[in-house]
Amino acid sequence: MTPPRAVVVLHGFLGSRRNVATLAHRIGEQVPSLRVVALDLAGHGHGRPLPGGADLATLVRVALEDARALGLPEPLAVIGHSLGGRVALRACQIAPAAIAHATLLDIGPSPIKDDAASARVLDALLAAPEAAPGREAFRAHFRGAGLPDDVTEWLLLNLAREDGVYRWAVDRAALAVLRERTGAEDLWPVVEGPRACSLSCVRGELSEYVSDGDARRLIAAGCPVETVWGAGHFLHIERPAEVVEQIVRSLR
Repeated sequence: MTPPRAVVVLHGFLGSRRNVATLAHRIGEQVPSLRVVALDLAGHGHGRPLPGGADLATLVRVALEDARALGLPEPLAVIGHSLGGRVALRACQIAPAAIAHATLLDIGPSPIKDDAASARVLDALLAAPEAAPGREAFRAHFRGAGLPDDVTEWLLLNLAREDGVYRWAVDRAALAVLRERTGAEDLWPVVEGPRACSLSCVRGELSEYVSDGDARRLIAAGCPVETVWGAGHFLHIERPAEVVEQIVRSLR
């Protein structure tokens, strides 16, 4: 297997490269021989708009096009949080020559089951005002929907100010459809079938995205799983040093 010379870091659903920029910087500091770049997934941040019928394969195609446009040498290592990890897994399957390694940050290959908390966040996002003169109107909406302040501030990163008015910089309806479509995909065949890339997984102890059963199944398929104690789904923000240590270990 050809070792990677560049690393692409991918964020999760409703995130952007801003959410993983610090992680990318820390990885680059630890392994200066690698070029490390955080990318916006299609439909997120400053990424390209989502085409109709977009799925994980669509996100893979756009991410690889963006990486190649930056001149990143292949094969790549891909570090993906949540949705970004699922994109990394699909990339291993449909572009095996382009991917040397994938690290999954608190996400596994199983279809994602909708839970009440996630549904409440998405419902609140879809019902939010289209525009307002200030961010406080959006904060009031999300607080009224019962969302925690940290979730509210995370969602507000998707606002853009233009002509004195704040509007959503993302297509919320398209992202809702994307979440349903990508979450339903079963990626276990990528892990348990023949593959050219190596895999690793880092999960948060307090998160339910990678169950103990999933962890045992991943390990049996040759994908090491490390648990960051005391961390939830956003483990790279809550326990950055431990997460970077595990990622760097998997790249060497």
